[in-house]
Amino acid sequence: MTLPVSIVVPLYKVEKYIARCAESLLEQTYPDIEYIFVNDGSPDCSREILADVVSRYPSRNVKIVDQPNAGSAQARRTGIGHCSGEYVLLVDSDDWLEADAVEKLVAAAQKSTADVVYYYAWKEYGGGRSRVITDAQYSSAQAFAEAVFAHKAHAALWLKFMRVSLFTPEIFYPHYGVHDDMVMAVQLLDRAKSIYLLPEPLYHYRLDNPSSLMKKPRAVRRKDSLRNFLDLYAFYKDSLETSPMRNIHKRLLRKARLWALLYDRSAFKEYPFL
Repeated sequence: MTLPVSIVVPLYKVEKYIARCAESLLEQTYPDIEYIFVNDGSPDCSREILADVVSRYPSRNVKIVDQPNAGSAQARRTGIGHCSGEYVLLVDSDDWLEADAVEKLVAAAQKSTADVVYYYAWKEYGGGRSRVITDAQYSSAQAFAEAVFAHKAHAALWLKFMRVSLFTPEIFYPHYGVHDDMVMAVQLLDRAKSIYLLPEPLYHYRLDNPSSLMKKPRAVRRKDSLRNFLDLYAFYKDSLETSPMRNIHKRLLRKARLWALLYDRSAFKEYPFL
């Protein structure tokens, strides 16, 4: 019996890369996949290129959803709202998958019955240079979440094959593009009852995209990250001890105060609790 899988892909300024990404998804060896591409108000030809690629795979179940630009986290939120699969894989539109990635992830999920299956990836530097990135095996999803917040484990959501049911309406979705995966991962892992490590690289993470958010100046990235963390704290501040923040909120505020002093002192006025 197959396990229904959804793949969600936000789309923004990736006309150079979306064809390879989409082909790697549509050519997956696993049959029971729905594909949800969210065009996040992309101003280039990304959507047209995607539509052309999709037209070559008429047997695949593909939705292209359009929305005004709201950032990758909000685009994923839109995509999750269209999911009918039991598990979801979140893919960045400039990356690509091994052809049997979903097949192997489904096998691991069925074997383990875990809420989250996490795995390895290739970091692609361009020019044929790459290396494998790995994560340790954690005793619980909550231990994994704390390691993510401490920068001891990878926060990237594209490294996690997750039950769609983890994305409850109570989750906070960040509005800025830096450390948005960390904000989401801490919450999603806290909701998970079990995790499973598949120690195999299945995903190719592109680092040579000049439009990547990580190419922004350090000070700009710190300001965006600061607001994501403070918005997360504000979302849970009235129920901290029973929230995903219960073990990390003090560390979060210490880090936020330091970054506010160094990069953006206006945050002290915007967030009185800081």
